[in-house]
Amino acid sequence: MFRLRLSLAFAVLVALVCIQAVFVYWGSNRVNDYAQHSRLASDILSELLELSTSKQRLRVWASQQLMDANASPEVRDSQLARMQASAETLRNLARRDLSLWGEISAREGVPIPPEVDQLVSVSELLNDNIASVRARLLRLAPLERGAEFASVWQELNEVFDMARGRDLRELINGAIERQRKAMPVARAATERGLDQLRQQAVALAALTLAAAIVLALYLNRRLQRPLDRLLEGTQALQAGALEHRIALRSRDEFGRVAEHFNAMAAELQRHRSDADAARRRLEDAVLERTSELSAAHETLQQVDQRRRQLLADLSHELRTPATAIRGEAEIALRGADRPSAEYRETLTRIVGGVKQLTGVIDDLLLIARAEADQLAMRFGTVDLSELLGDATEMAGTLGARHNVRVQLEAPRADLPAVTLQADADRLRQALVIVLDNAVRYSRNGGAVRVSWQRVDGRVQVAVADEGIGIDADELPQVFDRFVRGRRARLHRADGTGIGLSIAQAIVQAHQGRIGIESIPQQGTTVRIELPCHLPIRTQET
Repeated sequence: MFRLRLSLAFAVLVALVCIQAVFVYWGSNRVNDYAQHSRLASDILSELLELSTSKQRLRVWASQQLMDANASPEVRDSQLARMQASAETLRNLARRDLSLWGEISAREGVPIPPEVDQLVSVSELLNDNIASVRARLLRLAPLERGAEFASVWQELNEVFDMARGRDLRELINGAIERQRKAMPVARAATERGLDQLRQQAVALAALTLAAAIVLALYLNRRLQRPLDRLLEGTQALQAGALEHRIALRSRDEFGRVAEHFNAMAAELQRHRSDADAARRRLEDAVLERTSELSAAHETLQQVDQRRRQLLADLSHELRTPATAIRGEAEIALRGADRPSAEYRETLTRIVGGVKQLTGVIDDLLLIARAEADQLAMRFGTVDLSELLGDATEMAGTLGARHNVRVQLEAPRADLPAVTLQADADRLRQALVIVLDNAVRYSRNGGAVRVSWQRVDGRVQVAVADEGIGIDADELPQVFDRFVRGRRARLHRADGTGIGLSIAQAIVQAHQGRIGIESIPQQGTTVRIELPCHLPIRTQET
């Protein structure tokens, strides 16, 4: 739409310029015609005067010839030639003037002046007159004595002045007079034409200028507002305000530009939103990764701390029996010979220390094999009640030393006997580990109760004590290797923290689960769930 308006504005300016050019061209032609007429009038007057002068000179030559005053034929011939040339020039000028007046008459609708046609007639009569004059002068001879001059001179004047029965002198004099009057008229017409041309040019130039100013103001008003809005939009985008939109107030080219601008701003805003979302996701990922790394770092620190604690505990656990063995051996070797009974007692204590040391080493080997999934199992049919009775009896011996009662609660009479496919020694070891912890971390005079029941095709064994309990924040780590809780370390300094790890590995090897529930200062309950029927499989060591 705006392109059409701009094209129309330029078309109006071009039309005005073309109109001005047409008027200038028409006016210049008109002025040129009047100027040519003025020049022709001047040239015709000059030729008429030249013709009159030549004829007057021929009259003088004729009078000299009559009086035999040595009139030169060369003078006569030259004047006749000049008259002939002037007549020919006058005839051409008269025809040109007639043709020019024909164009002026056709253009302006004015009649051709009659004197123009008369001048053409005079120019045609001049040829006949010049021929008559030439013939008469060629026959002219000096007068004889006694001849009458007046009659001859009158006859010569008639030859000079008459042509086709018309008085040529009167025609020429009239033509001269008319040309003298026509010259100022032609000059005035030329000046008027120039003034009109000047006025027309100035008027058309003023009209064109006014039209250009009006169109410029109109286009400026039409351009300024949309350009200001576009500039405002670009500045807003430069400032980062991608939500800025240009109001669509027209359907012209600026409206389409505004529409494309808004689409570009929306696309940029979408890309920025995507970039912000990607940046936030990256930041979240970095934070998450940082948290993971921090957690991993803390875990590594905890592992390192547990490793240090393990090394200290292992050093203590290994050093204690080794020191005892070394001490018993040094005492036995020191001094004189002793009775065999004392040596036997010493060797018995050494064997006990070796057993303790071997137990710690066996526990470490069991954990290593469990990590490598190489824990050896010999499955067979095991009676659950008998297995629990053996483990409870073994734990009861330890409980007697710590004044802790270990009780096996009998199942209901209506429950049938339960047999398992299990490695009796390994499963007994796991139960003894759980019972040992329950006894060691119970208070003096406390009780440890062992019970079992069937739940959904599985057997659940529960070992409950009335001991020191475990803090809630430490429950998730009780099965971690070499981990001992705060209460455990305060209650009992020795210990490696690998017992429950061994028990968990054994239970999981039997496709079972083990879990702990504890309340600080009230007690802990360990539950072991085993399937009632396990496939028989044997693993060789």
